[in-house]
Amino acid sequence: MRKKLAVMAAAVICEVAAVALPATPAFASTPQCNIAIVWQNRFVPGNDDGPFTPSCIMGRGAVSNAVSQLQSSLNQCYGKSLTVDRIFGSLTETALRQVQAAVNANPDGVYGPETARKMLHRVNGGGCGYITF
Repeated sequence: MRKKLAVMAAAVICEVAAVALPATPAFASTPQCNIAIVWQNRFVPGNDDGPFTPSCIMGRGAVSNAVSQLQSSLNQCYGKSLTVDRIFGSLTETALRQVQAAVNANPDGVYGPETARKMLHRVNGGGCGYITF
């Protein structure tokens, strides 16, 4: 029983910790999205490792308020019906790929600086808008 629990716990830890992101030079120095921030009066995924910035990446397996913010923008600005649950799972990835294709971003299912600039984000006070950085 203990061995079975240990194996299950190890599998869960590996699954949660394994956020697969492309190993390209563009992503090498970009921090992980880990919080939701307000940038130019828009609610966006961001990073707080130093000055707050929307220049960050996240992909399948990520769990954070940044994911909730992305899910909310996908729902409000693109009519998706995602559960806002902080988990970047297969449904969030699929919805993001669809939006990336629609806005002429690389449809890789990874939220990063290109997608952040090209997609609409929820505006503080209602509506949707773009960000620049």
